[in-house]
Amino acid sequence: MGAASLTACQTTRLLPNPSQRPGVPVQLSPAFFDRSVVGLRPGRLGGFRLATEKLAEKLVVHNYGHGGDGYTLSWPCAQWAADQISTAQSKSVGIIGAGVSGLTTAWLLARRGIKVMIYADKFSPDTTSNIAGAIILTNPNYRSGENADIGPSDDVINADALAGFAPFLTEQRYGVYCIDHIQMRPLRQDSQSPYETFLGRRVTDKYRTIMVDPNYYLAALMQDLSEMGVKFWTKKLTALQGLAELPHPSLVNCSGLGAGILFGDENMFPIRGQLTLLKPQPEIDYSYVSRQPGGVLYMFPRRGNIVLGGTHQRSNNNIAPNPEEMERQLRGHGRLMENLRGVPRIGPGQV
Repeated sequence: MGAASLTACQTTRLLPNPSQRPGVPVQLSPAFFDRSVVGLRPGRLGGFRLATEKLAEKLVVHNYGHGGDGYTLSWPCAQWAADQISTAQSKSVGIIGAGVSGLTTAWLLARRGIKVMIYADKFSPDTTSNIAGAIILTNPNYRSGENADIGPSDDVINADALAGFAPFLTEQRYGVYCIDHIQMRPLRQDSQSPYETFLGRRVTDKYRTIMVDPNYYLAALMQDLSEMGVKFWTKKLTALQGLAELPHPSLVNCSGLGAGILFGDENMFPIRGQLTLLKPQPEIDYSYVSRQPGGVLYMFPRRGNIVLGGTHQRSNNNIAPNPEEMERQLRGHGRLMENLRGVPRIGPGQV
């Protein structure tokens, strides 16, 4: 995973012979424990779906199935969906779903002067998007499977994934900020090539990217949308007939896992993710992902809490936290912190 360039964050890729700055360890003691939460990411065979179809003379624009990349894909996919609505010259749009994809699409459409109403059975702070890790980690291979010939290119996705959040960096209420991020994997004792280490692991990449605090960000978007005249309707839609009866010539389907039932998409499946949340630690100014035997570990610092992960369990819809997984995360991050000697300097860019 890499990061596209973003002027506000001065993204810099792997640097030769970097210096280190002092490192502050994450506090993992019981006194800092907040809670454990579980979210079901909307996985989809064939990748996320961007498509249009007709439903009882209505235009339906699909924008769902983003798996664990909901925030990263939110702006590029919403831009594509909004463009379809603009091309159709729709004056009124109903958006199905109030996660980050639905709110972002609504924000773009409302800015274009289109009348928008959002339908969902849950709104922030009770959506899956509120539980997400929400760091922007781009990928060079989104255009595959169903996405090979439709939607934005990989270059556009990777650029827009970061650029979409740039306007929100200047106001604290959005909870969007830049952060130094480090990717790691286990050391190879037989390697003859020099490499940098961090937390006792080999650094495979490091860069400046964007961190989003979902509870601040989604609440701020909803406030913006309300001020732009967008309406919110609490409604659980489970059948196409209910969609056909909505008073809009166009709909945008951002229903995530709900698309499996609502549109009969048999390619949808849940991806269970469990997070351990710690109390806020403002002194932590770096994030990391460590790929290692026994599972991935990641740490993302946010204003509201420290996020520890991670799990990626396909086709598991159990939303009850697993104490053994929480213990794995705490124990694994504890071992990493024992090796903290300093934080790799990403510079020269500083926000």
